[in-house]
Amino acid sequence: MDPDAAKPRDTSNVWHYDFDELRRSLIDLEWRRSTVGAINPRPPGWHNDLIQAIKKLLARTFRWHTRPFIEFNAVLGQSLQEIEHALDDVSVYTYSLDWRLMQLEKTAAEQAALGQTADLKSLAARRCRTTYIIGLFGSGRQYVSGLILQNIGERAKYFRDTIRVHPGPTPMIYSGHATIKYESRAQHLPEVTSRILESIRAGIADLIFVYRHPLDSLLSNWIWWRTFNRENRHISGTSEALKDVEALCACLEENFLDFKAFAEGDSDFFAGLPGAPFLSFAEFVEETQLYLQAATLPLRFEDFMLDPSQQFSKIVKLMSINTDSGRLCLAPPRAKAYGYLAVKEKVPRFRSFITGLDADTKRRIQEIGYRLEA
Repeated sequence: MDPDAAKPRDTSNVWHYDFDELRRSLIDLEWRRSTVGAINPRPPGWHNDLIQAIKKLLARTFRWHTRPFIEFNAVLGQSLQEIEHALDDVSVYTYSLDWRLMQLEKTAAEQAALGQTADLKSLAARRCRTTYIIGLFGSGRQYVSGLILQNIGERAKYFRDTIRVHPGPTPMIYSGHATIKYESRAQHLPEVTSRILESIRAGIADLIFVYRHPLDSLLSNWIWWRTFNRENRHISGTSEALKDVEALCACLEENFLDFKAFAEGDSDFFAGLPGAPFLSFAEFVEETQLYLQAATLPLRFEDFMLDPSQQFSKIVKLMSINTDSGRLCLAPPRAKAYGYLAVKEKVPRFRSFITGLDADTKRRIQEIGYRLEA
């Protein structure tokens, strides 16, 4: 064996471009394109409803004028996305080559220390698998992604808060929302997920699926989208919009028909905003069950509230990461487990909503490991 094989390489001159700024620009472009001709939201009330009706009539009247702008911006955005994808592919494969070389050197050093020989290429390949961290909207995915970013050292440079699919194994870590069966607003299409699942079956990728009680996700998602629709504001959690459970219950009681429309996947909930509606509650539950059948490593959000260290150790094992247990930063989530139970006790119509769920949805909730009662 070459004695220099175990020596660390100088990677100080290896150049890797960070495409995060370009991605943010593309996201901003897409957002601005989607608002062309859209009606800005207003608070509820008969006078505001009248104003919105007049604005929608005017928007339809002038649609002939805005259509060329929308079409031009769509083509421009698609072209820039193709450029970003091409450049990112070059970056990914540069990363992959660098990672494979490092893994070969590490494996060679380990085998040399033991006085053994081995198929270094095979061993290094097993350490190089694309990792996908996926959760349905409002499931705790961002918390888990944050834990990974804070605690995996150098591997964090391979993390991307988006989803890409590659024909071979890479050291990349992708995180995002995606669906398996139903098309949904703010989540990657089933076609993308299908390619990810093919990579998993081929043994070149792993899927970490983060999920939580569907009723907690439902309440959280309703508040998130309600805030976005009415205030054009992104929030990281329900507490940013409502100070406590009492405020949540009061909001739900006052706006229950709005909540019900969201839970049923009614497109009117997103009236004035282009794009597909969000998943209905029944679809959300079904998607969760499908992911649990396909995931390499399913992780319950509530389990991180009990013991984040134990749950993170599963990620470490799957990704073959070397970590210093004494320097890990593993704070539990700020969210409370099974918060829907308190809402159920205080809002009778929400309790009736749960009781009235169809039999298939109730069965699926039980099959994914949750109860509807306390």
